[in-house]
Amino acid sequence: MIFPGIVAESSQVLTLLATIGYDLPVMKFLAMISILALLTISGAAVSDRILTADQHVAQGVE
Repeated sequence: MIFPGIVAESSQVLTLLATIGYDLPVMKFLAMISILALLTISGAAVSDRILTADQHVAQGVE
């Protein structure tokens, strides 16, 4: 039987081989990198569409 007053609360999850805890600075860093990567990919797609728009028009004229 477990008594709630005696057992200390823990912010870590115990697994068979490791203890997994919250690592907020690393999570924030990875989130920032992911957001920057998405912005880079979307910016590249937009700039590619803008830069190649004139080529399609020029090829149709020939």
